Amino acid sequence: MTQIAAKLDLAAAARRLTAAQVGLRERRRFRRMPIQVSGRLLDTFGREHDCRTEDISPGDVRIAATTLPPIGERVIIYLEGIGRVSGKVARSCGEGEVAVIFDFTAHKREKLAEQLTLIVNRDLGIEAPVRPTISDGAQLVKLEFETGEAYEGEVVDFSLAGITIKSKRPPPLIGVWVRVGTVYGRVARLIEGGFAIDFDQHKRP
Repeated sequence: MTQIAAKLDLAAAARRLTAAQVGLRERRRFRRMPIQVSGRLLDTFGREHDCRTEDISPGDVRIAATTLPPIGERVIIYLEGIGRVSGKVARSCGEGEVAVIFDFTAHKREKLAEQLTLIVNRDLGIEAPVRPTISDGAQLVKLEFETGEAYEGEVVDFSLAGITIKSKRPPPLIGVWVRVGTVYGRVARLIEGGFAIDFDQHKRP
């Protein structure tokens, strides 16, 4: 191989590596939420299969179905209350489950993030839509701790990854399980006048 060809090969390899790293970072920006909705999965042959989400983020989804497409296959999924999503099967997640990485645009991801936010709002028991940063009237959610304590807290900040609560009650211990509406999480850190909860995609045993 000539010196020029070697340089070209190295440049191409560097571009592929950079693209792979960017893709990995893009996927890691999103955290899947334990949102379960029913749907229909269409494989490359146009065959239709019943499925449901086990968890989902704006970047990917974990799907459970009796008939699963092979790794590497592109699929289209119609989800109740969400609509059409598409992507490629990335890996198996155990018996009867696969992970699908979405292949749509950043605009579509933003739209999906808004839809998931509304679903999480509903599961949290919040009537009005809560945006990632709240600057208007107070929103209250019901909190139930593994210690048996239960009370309402004011939502200070909210995202698909977690929620920040303001409360006049003594702060809970870090690491304690807490149920917010129908969503589970752990107390992650304390702030002045409140605490933050990180949602957990696995419910408390």
